[in-house]
Amino acid sequence: MSILVELPPQLYSPVAFAAFDPASGFSIGNARAMMWFSQLAYETGKPGTIAEVAPVWGFTAVTPFVRRNVAIAASFETCGLIGERPDAVVLAFAGTDPAVWETLATDINVRLTADRDTHIGFQSALDAVRPEIGQAVRQSRQSRPLFVTGHSLGGALAALAAQHADGLPDAATPRAVYVYGMPRAGGVRFSAAYNATLGPFTYRLVHGQDIVARVPMSGLGYRHVGRVLACGSGERFDAAALSAAVTDEPQFSKALLDGVVGGIAGVFRGHILSPPGPGPVGPLLRFLPQAIRDHLPDRYYGALAG
Repeated sequence: MSILVELPPQLYSPVAFAAFDPASGFSIGNARAMMWFSQLAYETGKPGTIAEVAPVWGFTAVTPFVRRNVAIAASFETCGLIGERPDAVVLAFAGTDPAVWETLATDINVRLTADRDTHIGFQSALDAVRPEIGQAVRQSRQSRPLFVTGHSLGGALAALAAQHADGLPDAATPRAVYVYGMPRAGGVRFSAAYNATLGPFTYRLVHGQDIVARVPMSGLGYRHVGRVLACGSGERFDAAALSAAVTDEPQFSKALLDGVVGGIAGVFRGHILSPPGPGPVGPLLRFLPQAIRDHLPDRYYGALAG
């Protein structure tokens, strides 16, 4: 991971887990906690940040993991965390880092696997960390529920990991799967199988015009999983808006694409398009088109602020 996705420790919310309740169903408090832990998953290269933030959130142990493959046909860098609290185990995956070409290569490898009907890039990245998933499952068997979470690419990996965990011998079915700005991870067969078991307690949050949450397109044979909770750009998430059933929304549209293209053209004309963000590169985020800016982590944890 790089400076483009990392945050200094002082920018992490000290009350991110204040309303976390592992015994509840969907809640904004749980969504807020999982989004912040998804952000922390971007810090696998900054162990000092993890060590400083995790105890404040009530974690007794946090184990980072990084698996990398630079082969041209199947490149990936899968980063994440296994967090242990007295009341829960949390498995989180980091998303795409624009400065790490392996994560970009994972995203664009969009063929569907023949056997699993899943995005081949995401599946390769997930298969590399099966031992870590097994570790999280074993830890959760100690009378603690398992939560799985991730942002962006990390959301797709979280869904695949939840399905893998659910299929292990003596499986620990996740208590909940919280994903943010998640791209579609598989096709019709994958979606149907996933939703039959995990769909009702997979919560897929979409902020504003987030373009990543709309790709790969349904027209290519992809389908979303889980229930969706959406909010407008710059607005707050409202638990009452959570869909009652699983859904393939939101869809990609030509208008959204035109907005991205027009926004990029506006950057070259010096137009400021979006609000700044946190961290060292935060001021530069003002020049991103809204559909890209709405995807970034700070837009999600900002929309979940207490």
